[in-house]
Amino acid sequence: MTTGNPRRSVLVIGASQRVLDDCVAALRDLGYAAQATNDFSSDITGRFDVANIDLVSLGHLIPPDRKAELKEQIGVINPQVIFLPSLAGIPGLIASQVQEAFTADRQDPTQAPAYTPGDRSIHLTLADPAAVKVTVWWRTSLIPPDPKSDSLVLLDDWLASGDHAIPVTSHIPPPTVTPTGLRPAEWFATVQVGAAIYNFSIAAGQLQQYQQLGHARQPERRGGRHPAPINRSGAPIFSKRS
Repeated sequence: MTTGNPRRSVLVIGASQRVLDDCVAALRDLGYAAQATNDFSSDITGRFDVANIDLVSLGHLIPPDRKAELKEQIGVINPQVIFLPSLAGIPGLIASQVQEAFTADRQDPTQAPAYTPGDRSIHLTLADPAAVKVTVWWRTSLIPPDPKSDSLVLLDDWLASGDHAIPVTSHIPPPTVTPTGLRPAEWFATVQVGAAIYNFSIAAGQLQQYQQLGHARQPERRGGRHPAPINRSGAPIFSKRS
């Protein structure tokens, strides 16, 4: 899916150079002007033209105090910049989050997809027929210096209006390799419904809503909030027409 403004500028700040390189490639394929750095302790405002950057993605491994400094330093120069907290160091997922942030006005919070662990399915309700694509992502390895990941497209089809349940197969996600051995994988999902995109996290089989006072975590915009609800996950397909 391409963006409405193909020359929007994105700066990705994270820890793994391999992830950043793949992320920049994915964003450029989508039409964005993308740059990245893993030197998050450096003078970011001196190295990059932050006055003309539309969105800054901040990796979850950046220390919280440094994230706060970057937001303050960049925000003083560019009050309208969007700050996007990445869900994980997965290039395709970060690129999808960027798309979501720029198309948040296309979302319908009342019809956002929801993951139910009982039947391991993503549920969504369509008011009208729509093209729907469901992708799940997970990290296969957390061995330094570069994490590795994989993904699976569970559905890419035109669906009728009504209620739909998209099951996730039982072998997804496999355990993640870490320096201390295998551990249950935190995994993620992207659901595209027409022009609307929803990205969300599922930890060890349970939804992580990243909520504060009942509100889903959203990308931040200096001087205001940039809506991008974060919801739930899963995939082959059973449909119930309304």
